[in-house]
Amino acid sequence: MKFAIIGGRSTYRTLFDSKSEIIDTPYGSAAVDMLTEDGRDFVFLSRHGFSDSHDARDTNYRANIYALKMLGVTDIVSISSVGTCDYAHKLGTFCLINDFIDFTHDREDSFRREDRVEAHAGMEDAFDPRLNDALEHLIQKFCIPYAGRVIYACANGPRFETASEVRMMRMLGAQVLGMALVPEVSLARELGMRYASIGVICNYATGISIDFTDQSIDQVADDNKETAFAVAKELIKRVK
Repeated sequence: MKFAIIGGRSTYRTLFDSKSEIIDTPYGSAAVDMLTEDGRDFVFLSRHGFSDSHDARDTNYRANIYALKMLGVTDIVSISSVGTCDYAHKLGTFCLINDFIDFTHDREDSFRREDRVEAHAGMEDAFDPRLNDALEHLIQKFCIPYAGRVIYACANGPRFETASEVRMMRMLGAQVLGMALVPEVSLARELGMRYASIGVICNYATGISIDFTDQSIDQVADDNKETAFAVAKELIKRVK
């Protein structure tokens, strides 16, 4: 078992001292950091590049995930900022993604048939229950504010959703919103890797609040990045 942590923002790299490596794949190149924590080797990958130069819709998810597979990764924990469409959630609260609804388009969302483990990847338990159980235990053990396991709606971006779109997503069962986890999670499933995602609730969605900006979202993410990364690293130490 070998773990990777995928961070949504390049600022996670300030939490460790490492030099990135470029991994060339059939789908393009990806930059990663090779790290060791308490004798356990793992990989860190910044989803949007180390300069945060790619919008979610332009990110080369296939190169990212294939690079991890080439490095022998079997289990992935991602960390991402999410918006909430639930008034009861508080900013800075953690959640675990349990399922997703896909509103993206024009993304390269599948590997070539010869590279997939199976021709058609099943999406039951797309977010691995065992990893979610272990992460939930750690979040509760460390007394981190926790909103539970939630359904994630993935919008295409880079614009935020309209109030009407948020109402539609809520009617379909979405509890949190983001732009980055699809097709990341389904690509991991295509290559037979287990995947879990820690969501950090960083804003209220349009129509619930108008008082959010990129800067306010980044501030909440920065305030919680060290804790989120610590939870992911603790999982790596504990899960065998």
